[in-house]
Amino acid sequence: MIAALLFGSFALLFASRLIVKENAWGLAVVDLIGIALCIIFLFVPRIRYEIRVFITLIAFYAVGMAVILSFGPLSGGPAWLFAFAVLSGVLIGNHAAFIAILMNTVFLSIIGTLIYTGKFGTEFPFFNSQQAMISSGVNFIVLNAITAISVSSLVKGLLQLYTKRECLTCHLEEERLKLIKTKLSLESEIQDRKQTEAALKKSETLSKLITENTSAFVSIHDSNTNYIFASPSHEALGFKPEELIGQSGFTLMVEEDIEPISARLDDAQKRKISKAFLNYRIKDKNGKIHYFSGSFDAVFNPDGSLKKIICVGEDLTELRKAQSEKVEALSLAAKTEKFALVGQIAGKMAHDFNNILGVIMGNAELALFDCPDDQTSKSLELIFEQTIRGKNLTKNLVAFAKDQEPKQEFFSIDKKMELVIKLLKKDLEGINVIRQYNRETPELLADPGMIEHAIVNLVQNSIHATSLVKRPEIILRTYPMNERIILEIEDNGCGIPPEVIGKIFEPSFTLKGSKDKTGMYKPDIKGTGYGMSNVTKYIEQHKGSVSIHSELEKGTKVVINLPVIKKELTTEEIEKIKKETIFFGKNILLVEDEQSISDVQHRILTHEPCRHKVDVSSTGQDAMDLFGKNEYDFVSLDYVLPEKFNGMDVYHHIRKTDKNIPILFISGNLEFIESIRDLKKKDPYIDHLSKPCMNLDYLNSINKLLGKLTSLASLRVC
Repeated sequence: MIAALLFGSFALLFASRLIVKENAWGLAVVDLIGIALCIIFLFVPRIRYEIRVFITLIAFYAVGMAVILSFGPLSGGPAWLFAFAVLSGVLIGNHAAFIAILMNTVFLSIIGTLIYTGKFGTEFPFFNSQQAMISSGVNFIVLNAITAISVSSLVKGLLQLYTKRECLTCHLEEERLKLIKTKLSLESEIQDRKQTEAALKKSETLSKLITENTSAFVSIHDSNTNYIFASPSHEALGFKPEELIGQSGFTLMVEEDIEPISARLDDAQKRKISKAFLNYRIKDKNGKIHYFSGSFDAVFNPDGSLKKIICVGEDLTELRKAQSEKVEALSLAAKTEKFALVGQIAGKMAHDFNNILGVIMGNAELALFDCPDDQTSKSLELIFEQTIRGKNLTKNLVAFAKDQEPKQEFFSIDKKMELVIKLLKKDLEGINVIRQYNRETPELLADPGMIEHAIVNLVQNSIHATSLVKRPEIILRTYPMNERIILEIEDNGCGIPPEVIGKIFEPSFTLKGSKDKTGMYKPDIKGTGYGMSNVTKYIEQHKGSVSIHSELEKGTKVVINLPVIKKELTTEEIEKIKKETIFFGKNILLVEDEQSISDVQHRILTHEPCRHKVDVSSTGQDAMDLFGKNEYDFVSLDYVLPEKFNGMDVYHHIRKTDKNIPILFISGNLEFIESIRDLKKKDPYIDHLSKPCMNLDYLNSINKLLGKLTSLASLRVC
């Protein structure tokens, strides 16, 4: 703009002489106006583009008209008009170029007509003929139109191309920015993913470490309860984790526990709950039932449907067993405390009282031989009978007060029943005794005296109960059932009133003699009140149970349930032990004074599948001597031993030289059971089984202690 202004100013300066000479002041005015417009456009930039273009084109058109009007059509004026049309097309477009050409055509036609007719500019040089003028005018207009339209189209095309280029450049820039943004986003996402993967890997490593080393049973199930993960702790149930994958979670559960867990599963599928705490039971591979307590957590999909269930359970079987043993021990302790006074009195008085009874009984019996008077004989017989009753009362009191450990030996329960029948033959006169023995009943490992005493008490109760029955009947029945020996004594006597049936095991409780308010027994029948107490005590000491079924005026049935202890392992037990046993060929010291028990234990330890080397000792002194001479891997130790030293003395002697050898105590002594609980807390290498114990439990306890020794030794090495 500045260059054009300077050029126009110099041009006007040089043309000033011509303007004055030719008297072309109109042209000078137009030029000055053009220079003024340039100055305005230069220093006033806020004028709109359309106004600038319009004024510029009008200026061109005015200059062209002024030049033609001043110097004629053959001057430089047509060039300005030519430029006017071209610039119109360039600056505004084809429509403006067309209008500019039309304006040029009209103006030049008017000027040509006026000059040709002599009405204007006769002094200007002009064409010689009309044909030359028309031809020149048409050629000018056509050339102007072609040039203006072509240039306009070219400029328009270039502008469109530029616009497209700019658009493309903007688009490419936008795409570039998008790519940069995407790149940054991807880099951030990759970084986040790497961090997530690292955290996940760390979490998986931690989870794997926890699940592989925890005692808890961790499992993950799909929405149909099928296993998709099982922790290695399931091997304690006999199942490898890969065995469980794909199986239903209900496969291992006890049938009665499936329904409540299914109900919780339905609630989880309906999204009513997301977490539950339940107690349930699971069967291991051998069918043994384990008690569990665990949490169940539901994981849901984004749409709300159940995705999976995470279960974390803890085996409470050993805890329940310990609690049960504790309750049993507390119960026994309570009974012992409750009847301590009876025991003290019975122990102090029994000897003197029996001596007194012996004197009375002996003299009464001698007097009966020489007494001629019938009335006196009857009195002596009454004295003699009462001394016998006193003797039985003392016997029951002493038996009840004693807390002795049962002596164990194998014997036939059927033969023992027959022995009792012979002993009570006189009392059973007039009673129909029915024997129902089963030939398949195995021998019983128990204290023969205690079992005999229990049977005598029960048969005597049946004899008394049938004393007023016209056709008295007593059924003696024995049979095996589910690894138990069942002994039943049934009568058709008076029965027991339902309101007192729960009291018959209490010491000193009786329904006979002065307590017989309804006349159920003969008047001369008396009761000590300690018979059923002793029966219960004897049977419970042998890990058995006593139950009573009675109906008033119809009869009573007493059922005794005792465990079967076999003399050797069964085929099934051997196969089961082969699957579980990992220790064999060990050197074992067996300390047991009961020949029957030591024979069985020696047999199962030395034969298949254990094949241990066993030394047997029956006294504490002999056991300590053997331990000092030989090296042993395990000690099976009875508590009650003959002579000077008991099992606890042997234990303390062993621990002086060997702190880690596993020791399994075998005893049913109440005093020992109480003391062993505190000892087990201090010594991890001991355990205890009460007599009588099952052979399989005996071997499992040995393997458990040997396994614990190996595990603790491995931890110390690590």
